[in-house]
Amino acid sequence: MTLWLGINEDLFDSGVALGDGEKVLFASNEERYTRRKNEGGFPKLALDSLFAYTGANPSDVDHICMSGLMTPPPPVRLLPRSHLWLYNARREKKDSFLRKVMDDATFYLPVSHTSETSLLRRMCVPFLPALTRMVLPRALKGKSLHYVEHHVGHAAAAWKLSGFEEALVLSIDGMGDGLSLLVLHCVPGKPMKRLWAVSSRDSLGLFFQVLAEAFGFVSCRDEGKITGLAAGGNAANVETPFPFRYDEGRLEFTGGFGFGQRGIDWAKRTLADKYSREDLAAWAQENLEKYVVEIARTWLRNTGLRNLAVAGGVVANVKLNQRLHELPEVDHLFVLPNMGDGGLGLGALCAHDGIAPQRVRNVFWGESYTDAEIETELKRANLDYHQTEDIEAETAVLLAQGHIVARFSGRMEWGPRALGNRSILVRTTDRVVVNRLNHLLQRSDFMPFAPAVLQEDAPLYCIHPEPALHAAEFMTVCFDCTDKMKRENPAIVHLDGTARAQLVYKENNPGFHKILSIFKEKTGSSVLLNTSFNIHEEPIIRTPKEAITAFLKAQLDYLALGAFLVKRQDHARVQ
Repeated sequence: MTLWLGINEDLFDSGVALGDGEKVLFASNEERYTRRKNEGGFPKLALDSLFAYTGANPSDVDHICMSGLMTPPPPVRLLPRSHLWLYNARREKKDSFLRKVMDDATFYLPVSHTSETSLLRRMCVPFLPALTRMVLPRALKGKSLHYVEHHVGHAAAAWKLSGFEEALVLSIDGMGDGLSLLVLHCVPGKPMKRLWAVSSRDSLGLFFQVLAEAFGFVSCRDEGKITGLAAGGNAANVETPFPFRYDEGRLEFTGGFGFGQRGIDWAKRTLADKYSREDLAAWAQENLEKYVVEIARTWLRNTGLRNLAVAGGVVANVKLNQRLHELPEVDHLFVLPNMGDGGLGLGALCAHDGIAPQRVRNVFWGESYTDAEIETELKRANLDYHQTEDIEAETAVLLAQGHIVARFSGRMEWGPRALGNRSILVRTTDRVVVNRLNHLLQRSDFMPFAPAVLQEDAPLYCIHPEPALHAAEFMTVCFDCTDKMKRENPAIVHLDGTARAQLVYKENNPGFHKILSIFKEKTGSSVLLNTSFNIHEEPIIRTPKEAITAFLKAQLDYLALGAFLVKRQDHARVQ
């Protein structure tokens, strides 16, 4: 068996993946170990966990695939601590000399904007192996190294996991290796064909980062909050022209004010002080959809392809993905489940031969824990608990009674969405639960919650789900809700009448499917609110100890931890 190790040491959301040429054996991100969302830098803790969990020995690795040629820039790779400086500078939410220096280095130096054929890139790339071996563990330093361009990594993962024989693939994010957008034509057995690209100097993703910080959010993390706000605003109220133009096959940034701190200053002065956040969010969302949909439609028509696979941080935007799967030119849409830079460790594998093309069934690729390990933590926490014969059945009954249940089961999910194994669950028949969860989880009240639904019931609750059935397994797209969904499940229907539904298949997640099925027997509905098991601003929990801590801190009703059930004392049932 040939072992392929993928590593992403990007500025944000670094991670690792292991493949055997056919399937994914393990994939995880550094944030789950440091407990800081989107942690960047060399993913040492994730790498240690990969070997500890799989039992693979570093000496058994045959190939190491690294994401990025000039992202992160060679000076950052040369000074590994600069990852930490950049991370902290981004999250300070205030002007500082360090922040301005970091922004100027990131957005205005040529090293961040090199092209595929630029002299600067050709000069730097030969030194990458030496820089990588500086941070690799001793046992890996002599291994064969392969490097993958940033957007090629995004695109390769989306295509290889889509199950499509032939597809148009779109990668779009803030910036990476000098690009912000790349369109490719992918056919089995042939190299990925580059069709069109957009420079990082003309980045829709970077503009969303500017707006996020102008709103007081954290960039490279909270852009989704703009999407949540957009449903409550009116784009027509914003009279400022959107600073982009798509004309004659070229997307161009027309703002003139730049990105980073310069752009944030402009946005605060020109937009945030003049318009409401909701109207600005609607304006930004409407224009993002307009431009990306027009680009996708152009290339779908030019190529005649009808399968579309997408990746990159911008497609974390589930409303944008709804517009894409609703296009008449699209038969099927697939969104990489870990669409942002967190997916690039696996993307590096996919760009080579680390896994085979496949229709991915699930992304439970992190750690799991035995009942003995779980019980040890329960005893250490001095909690009252009992072991059940059928934890799924008991969980479903509690949910039918209106209780909030945190579920920890099996292997951890890969990516930003909790898909049932590290989830907080509750019924959706009354919006009062939204207020309670927002309070308990310290969560923004304008962000919608998402439903999990039995796949076979999708047509009852979602309008025209067919093009995105596979994507919806991973909670990456929105659907317009049916009247039945709006009437019976108001807690998960957003202001605009949509829901980010997760469709649950028995063969891909039998335990969660069983909970939904028994819940349906008890209540007549298979719809449950499914939100990530964590306190707001923290990564999804990874270990039994973290599950117990989050359960107690949030004061949830019940914790289904492996085969054990824990009840919070003196808890109140959701009305």
